[in-house]
Amino acid sequence: MPVEMTLWAWLGVLAMTVGTVPPLWLWYSTGTNGTYYATLAGVTGFAALAYLAMALEIGNVSTEGGLLPVARYVDWLVTTPLILLYLGLLARPPRRVLAGLIGADVVIIIGGVVAVATTGTLSWVAFGIGVATYGLLVYGLLVTLPESVSVETDRVRAVFGTLRNITVVLWTLYPVVWLVAPTGFGLITVSTEMLVFVYLDIVAKVGFVVVAAAGADAISDLDDIDTAQPTTPAVEASPKPGD
Repeated sequence: MPVEMTLWAWLGVLAMTVGTVPPLWLWYSTGTNGTYYATLAGVTGFAALAYLAMALEIGNVSTEGGLLPVARYVDWLVTTPLILLYLGLLARPPRRVLAGLIGADVVIIIGGVVAVATTGTLSWVAFGIGVATYGLLVYGLLVTLPESVSVETDRVRAVFGTLRNITVVLWTLYPVVWLVAPTGFGLITVSTEMLVFVYLDIVAKVGFVVVAAAGADAISDLDDIDTAQPTTPAVEASPKPGD
């Protein structure tokens, strides 16, 4: 791997490691809401490990379409569902809605792997399937998920909206990079492709985690709502005749 690509990978390791600090600190300092903070820490923490593997050139596989960086796609296969999970923790949709979003995300990533590992018609068909599925995912994030919100406050809605918009805007740029990279029309070099992906990953993951950590008070709002929700009173048994 060219020296500059290794440098970009180490930059990814550093940025993702730093991005893991805010949620871990909040988890340690508050001692509560571990599910929320562990999910956020998992996004950047796993990405840091993936970039470490790329920096050490671990997991690269030669394919018909060129060198396949397996660590990159394993990273996306783990971290993007975690991002969707965190949005789900805020929006609290029915499980089938969240499962559908994560399922679409997995299909997109698998399509990306096939598109990179193959050439010709098969590569473009896989890319097209991924893009079409991404359209469904965007619809789910913009329409279905907000409509299915079961509990929300103004603060939760604001944090969710910001994180959702960050996700949609930045994720939309990934297929554009594929098109201009050697995998597509070859308008940029492999080294430049690596740099752009590192930049997008940092903004999409570290940016997401930092914004989520800054909006951690929204989690308190959700906790307050849970506490305030009335419990269903037990129904007293009807007296038996003769009692």
